[in-house]
Amino acid sequence: MSRKKEYEEKEKHGTAQFPVGLHKLTYPAGTDVMFYVHWHQEFEFLVLTEGQVLFTIEDREYLMNPGDIVFINSNYLHTAKNVCGGICSFYAIDFSYQVLNEDIHSIFSKKYIRPVLNDKFIFPEFMPLSEDREKEWQKDIRRYLREIDDCPEHGLEPFELMIRSRIFAIWDIMTQNGTRAHKDDDIENRYSERLEPVINYIKENYAYEISLAELAGILPMSEGQFSRVFKQTMKMSPIQYLMRYRILQSCKLLQDTDKKIGEIANLSGFNNISYFNRVFLNTIGCTPKEYRGNSSY
Repeated sequence: MSRKKEYEEKEKHGTAQFPVGLHKLTYPAGTDVMFYVHWHQEFEFLVLTEGQVLFTIEDREYLMNPGDIVFINSNYLHTAKNVCGGICSFYAIDFSYQVLNEDIHSIFSKKYIRPVLNDKFIFPEFMPLSEDREKEWQKDIRRYLREIDDCPEHGLEPFELMIRSRIFAIWDIMTQNGTRAHKDDDIENRYSERLEPVINYIKENYAYEISLAELAGILPMSEGQFSRVFKQTMKMSPIQYLMRYRILQSCKLLQDTDKKIGEIANLSGFNNISYFNRVFLNTIGCTPKEYRGNSSY
């Protein structure tokens, strides 16, 4: 999955020798969006410790309560919104695949890392706190994450051996409880290659009016067949993808320029500022003005 560089989180996690970051964050009552949409190359485990949060990974939403865990794969867009109105706290552990094996082309990486990176092997993404005995493996993950969280946020090097051992143990458990991608995914991969001209067309022309018939004609397919194939492959309709892409482009303009919001809406393919504001709020979780006034963690 490729992502435009402007949505990449700028903060580096750990050091080249030990690429692990531990973040312990608390947001005061009244905070709406805890952090805006972003991605990073590292894997991430996030554990909510206080409050209630609506966590979004790509187009999937999870209502998190204290003790719940999410796993965010490399390069996945994610954001979090406070839904309880009170104080929200979490800790997050970000780490590069290099913690497990520095050589991405090694036999080990081919077996245990690259399938996860390439979505050939799917790790559990949401692990809610549960007393269900069938979820005993999640308790072990929660315990290992807590042990890492006990380390000082800005002084992990003295605990490197312990942290590496816990990450290996967690990776082992996740591997035991993950699932191989369905055979249908091979079909989706072929469709994905076929849709590439459509995706490129959207990226090059998102600022202009684009119709469903126009997109379907690129392949060519009927509008109905195109919509079914697109949704099966991209997990959203062509119009939803177009709107989402436009909103993500507007985020960059809001962050990096002083252009007026109406002008940014127009440059992003929206002729109606009210509609732009509504779609932006539904996609990002705040208004364009609020987004401009805040920065992601």
